[in-house]
Amino acid sequence: MNDIKIYDTHSDIFYNLATRKDAEAFKKYHLDDLIKGNVVGGIWVVYSDSDFDVIKYYEDALKKFEPYKDKFDVILGLEGLRNVKTINDFDKLYKMGIRHAMLTWNEENHLATGAKSNPEHGLKEEGRKFLEYMKKHKMIVDVSHLNEKSFYDVLATNPEILIASHSNCSSICPHLRNLTDEQLYALKEHNGMVGVVSARGFVSKNKEEQNCKGLVKHILHLKEIIGIDNIMLGLDMMNFLDDYSHDNLDDLDTHADLGNLVQAMFDAGLSRDEVEKICYKNFLRLKERMK
Repeated sequence: MNDIKIYDTHSDIFYNLATRKDAEAFKKYHLDDLIKGNVVGGIWVVYSDSDFDVIKYYEDALKKFEPYKDKFDVILGLEGLRNVKTINDFDKLYKMGIRHAMLTWNEENHLATGAKSNPEHGLKEEGRKFLEYMKKHKMIVDVSHLNEKSFYDVLATNPEILIASHSNCSSICPHLRNLTDEQLYALKEHNGMVGVVSARGFVSKNKEEQNCKGLVKHILHLKEIIGIDNIMLGLDMMNFLDDYSHDNLDDLDTHADLGNLVQAMFDAGLSRDEVEKICYKNFLRLKERMK
């Protein structure tokens, strides 16, 4: 049983709520696991892997979440802005409460270029306008899904609040979306923060290391490069997503299993203060910067 509260800096909970017809989808798919894992909040998103009315999706998700909103400390986020065509639409979402965004998912769009798109293409002029809006409104700029060129283009605009919400270290696991040591050093220079992700393919190519112990290797590497004060948990749990339901770690398959990760951090020699920083204290400092 985990007695340390946890903020998850990347969860597709709102996407799941928006795409389920069941009005009780939050209770059915999420509530018990969150309580068992002592998850008290985080950054919950609607992700855009295709074209749809993202404002309608968010309205539907928030309606289903309404009975529980006072029980969790949640920042509303957008994983990709392909479906946000204008600053006016972005402003509508801001007024709905959205305070976090990634410019892309894996695609190239009107704002920037994602990790699975042309490596020679980067940030677009319209993307710069969106970043200016985010800076003015103290929104969180998230670089987790950008290709390298867009990543460095975004950093060159000096975002006020910068994170990679769900990325690991490519020096340990060479996944397309993991970050090189050079990118991690660049994030540190911009006071950026990284949320480690529990998707098995991001943790290790070796099935024997697709577990909490394997994930802690990334945490220890991040500690060396960006420091303990800049590490968070961006778990990207997918047990509730039909197409990805077995993509998380062997011993961290749902939010309910988070006690296993906390124990693995202790087993690796991290102190209680360090574990608490990773689990929630660093996230709370991030929130303070948004005021």
